[in-house]
Amino acid sequence: MLAALIAGAPAVAAAASELPVPVQQYESIRYYSAGVGIEERRELPQLYPLKVVFRTDAGHLLCDADVTIAAGGKTVFRGRAEHGPWLVVDLAPGSYDIAAVQDGVSRAVKGVRLAPGRQRTVVLTWKVSDVDMGL
Repeated sequence: MLAALIAGAPAVAAAASELPVPVQQYESIRYYSAGVGIEERRELPQLYPLKVVFRTDAGHLLCDADVTIAAGGKTVFRGRAEHGPWLVVDLAPGSYDIAAVQDGVSRAVKGVRLAPGRQRTVVLTWKVSDVDMGL
C-alpha cells in the first residue's frame, strides 16, 4: 500500500503543476481554490481528499470565504477560497472540524471524516440575505 501511495505522488505533483490556479501551502498542507466557471469545474482534477464548496441557499456559488480547519481542537489549516467556490485541501485521513466566514457570517461543520483514497465534499451554505452578492 505504501508503495502505491509513493508511486502516485509524482502523478499528483505533475497534475498539480498543470492546474489553471495556483497550488498554495499552509504550513505543510497543499491546497487550491477554483471552480469559477462551469468548464473549469468540469475539467479541473480533484487532487486532494477534501473539497469544500461555498454557496447560498439559492444555489449561487461564493468566493473569498476564509476557512479554518481543526483536528482535535488544534487548528491545522487556514486559507482563503480566493479563486473560486471550491477549496480543495490535501489533508491526511482523520476527523476534522471546518469553519468558514463569508462577509462576516460564519458557517461550520464538525466531525468531517476523511478516509484513505477517497475525496469528501462538504457544502457550506449561507442565506442570500447574509452575503454580498455584488448586485
